[in-house]
Amino acid sequence: MDEHISENELSMFAFSPDAVLAERRWEITRHVGVCAECRALHDCLIETEEDLRDIDVRERHVGSETYDSAMAHAARIAQEDREAEELVKPYIDNPALAAYKNLATQRNLLTAGVVRRFTARSHDICENQPLDGLTLAEAATVIADTLPENAYAGKTVFELRGAAHLQQATSLMLLGQLPAALEECTRAERAYKNLRSSGFGLACTALVRAGALYSQQRFEEATASAERAEHGFAHIGDDDRRMKAILLRGNIRIEAFDLENAVTTFQHLIAYGESIDSARWVAVGWSRLGDCEVLRGNLGEASMHYHNALSHFRQHGPANERVSAEWGIARVQLHGGRRTEAIRRLRDVVAEFEVLGILTDAAVASLDIADGLLALGEVQQIVGLASRLFRVFSDAEMLTGALTAIAYMKEAAAAGTLTPRDLRVVRQFLRRAELQPELLFVPPPAEGR
Repeated sequence: MDEHISENELSMFAFSPDAVLAERRWEITRHVGVCAECRALHDCLIETEEDLRDIDVRERHVGSETYDSAMAHAARIAQEDREAEELVKPYIDNPALAAYKNLATQRNLLTAGVVRRFTARSHDICENQPLDGLTLAEAATVIADTLPENAYAGKTVFELRGAAHLQQATSLMLLGQLPAALEECTRAERAYKNLRSSGFGLACTALVRAGALYSQQRFEEATASAERAEHGFAHIGDDDRRMKAILLRGNIRIEAFDLENAVTTFQHLIAYGESIDSARWVAVGWSRLGDCEVLRGNLGEASMHYHNALSHFRQHGPANERVSAEWGIARVQLHGGRRTEAIRRLRDVVAEFEVLGILTDAAVASLDIADGLLALGEVQQIVGLASRLFRVFSDAEMLTGALTAIAYMKEAAAAGTLTPRDLRVVRQFLRRAELQPELLFVPPPAEGR
């Protein structure tokens, strides 16, 4: 994060932007877009009394009361942030505590600093620890929604609510809880629209919404939302987040089997990563190229791309990207006839997805194991696999329809009637059930009917 904009320069930008050099205006616009503290102060200044529009009145030595009030607001933000470090430490060290306590009743926690700290910590860990990330994001939203709208100067409370609900949406999306993620996006948008400089928050929300819509296979809506995010980030000069929107559009192209354009998109990501010396962007590009080449049937190229990506993710993470790259290598091995090796790797993939709480991907990877076992004639091992899968997902209160599908797989394997087509039907159902929770599983008709 760049250094905060000085108080005098920020007030000049708020009331007489033409007095700021054009290049500097762009830099301040970008910074205010990504820095919640400066954005809150900017909005506070915008809403102060009319006398602050006079440049002479704004000078510190004049002693404008409204200007002093805005500066006091900034000082309060900084003080609460310092105090929040100690207040939230027990919950950050053990997020489960936040799930079992009614934080909104603890008056010492009802501050903007606490909300910001919970939100920031959730953001830091949600990719590697999505369940803990969700717990902390929920704590942030509970407190932010409890704060009165006039608890702070300007629109600070709406900034807090928008950021907290957006982080909760992000965590829910990573966990595959898509309808809930979209609901949180709506709450974040509602809060951000109260801000004068809402472009950054709305662009971030559009990106998360696009991700949830993509996971629901609502590709047209997802593309439109990703494009809104891309344009919003381009406007404030945030290239890194703009590339995230472009990445999502590439993923949508994979799902639509527009593989040629998808490959071009991911090659663009790799070039961007190389231009800014970002190993992570390069690794993400390689991993997605691997996905494309698997669908094209180019297993050798896919394997090379996945291994290139994995060499980075193993050292630097995030965990979900690393496990996905491992999954890709396992699929290459499975399709290439190296079933025993693929099954070993897939078991590790399933275990890690379960630890992360990404249960639908764990289930689909388990079906890849079943494919391999069926091809090897090890049908009784599928019975044990399905039993364990049912137990894990039952404990996690997975959807009834999904449990029914897993039970069907177990019964068919035990009866010796399980076919590759049955596994395809179960796999398709699990993906659909993630999108349509009320869906009921209907076993496929017997072969030959």
